[in-house]
Amino acid sequence: MKLLWITHRQQSELSATSRVGISSALVTQGWDVEFMSPDGDYIVERSSTLGRGHRSFTRNVSSKLQSMDLQSFSLAIVEWTGVEGAAETLEKRGLPWIVMDRSPPVVSGIIGWLQRKQYDRAWNIARSKSSGRAVKSKHMESSQPWSGPSSIVPAGVDLSSFEIAKMNEKPLIVCHGSLDRSRELHRLAKMGVNLLLFGKGNDSQRLSKMTRVEGTGEVASRLSAADIGVLHLPNRDVWKHASPLKVAEYAASGLPVVASDVSGLEHYRDAEWITLIPLGDDANCQKALHALCSLPLEERRRLGALAREEAERSMSWERCTESLHQMLLEVKR
Repeated sequence: MKLLWITHRQQSELSATSRVGISSALVTQGWDVEFMSPDGDYIVERSSTLGRGHRSFTRNVSSKLQSMDLQSFSLAIVEWTGVEGAAETLEKRGLPWIVMDRSPPVVSGIIGWLQRKQYDRAWNIARSKSSGRAVKSKHMESSQPWSGPSSIVPAGVDLSSFEIAKMNEKPLIVCHGSLDRSRELHRLAKMGVNLLLFGKGNDSQRLSKMTRVEGTGEVASRLSAADIGVLHLPNRDVWKHASPLKVAEYAASGLPVVASDVSGLEHYRDAEWITLIPLGDDANCQKALHALCSLPLEERRRLGALAREEAERSMSWERCTESLHQMLLEVKR
C-alpha cells in the first residue's frame, strides 16, 4: 500500500516531528509513505517571500502532480496548505485523498487574515472532494462541518528516544518549540522561575534578555536534564485546537507538567502528573510552577514516573495513529 503525503513543510523544521512520527507508525502498519514537499521524495518549491508562499506552493503541487504517474499510489494525504493545488488533479486521476489539518493559522494581522481565507477555501474544497479527514484534536473535529470518514490523530512520541530525567535539587523548568511572538512567551519569562527556553523564532532576541534561551538542537538530552515541563499558550481561540506534542515529550522524559487546558489534553484532566490551567492564565500558571518547584525531589520524581507510565500507555505514535490507519484502509483504492 503506497501513500503520497503532500506538505509544505520541510523535514528539517521543528514541526516535522509529528510527520516523522505519524509516517513511521504507518510504515510499521504496512504503508509505503512518500513525501511531496520542498525537500521530499518529490520536490515542490515554496517561496520564502512574505505573502507568496501559499500561491507558489499550490501552483507547484498542481504542476508536479500533472507530470507524475500516480497509478502506483493507493491514496494521498494532503495537508490543508496543499489542497488548492492537489484536489483537481487527484480527482481527475481517480486517486482518493484525505485532508490533514495539524496546524490552523495562528498569526495575526494581514498575513493571518490571508492565511485564514486560504484555510477556509481548503476546507470548502475538502468537504466536497476528499474521501476523509484527519485532525489532531476533538476541538478541531467539532470546529469544521463534516459528514464523511474522520480520524483524530493526537500528538504522540517515540518513547525509545527519551530517557527519564534524574532531576535536580534546584528545579529547572523547560519550555521548547517555537519562540515566535504569537506564543507570547515573554509572559512566562516574567514568572520568577528557573526557566530554559529552547527553539527558534522571531521573539528569540527579546526573550534572551529575560531568561535563558538556547537554539534548536537535541531535545531528549535537554529534557532529561530538566525537572518540570511547561506549555503556556495565549488566550486565543486558535490555541484550543492544540494537541501538544511537547507535553507528550515531557511525559516521555518523566517530567511533571504544567500546561494550558486545550482539547488534546482532556484525557489527562484528573492525572496527578499534569496541572491544567486556562489559556492565558498567567497567575495560575505561575502558582502551579512555584508549587511544583517547592516539592521535595522524591515527590517530583514520583510525579515524573507517573507521566512516563502514561506516555507508555497512551502516547506512542503507534497508539495515536490507530484510527488513521483504519480510515486509510477504508478509503484507499
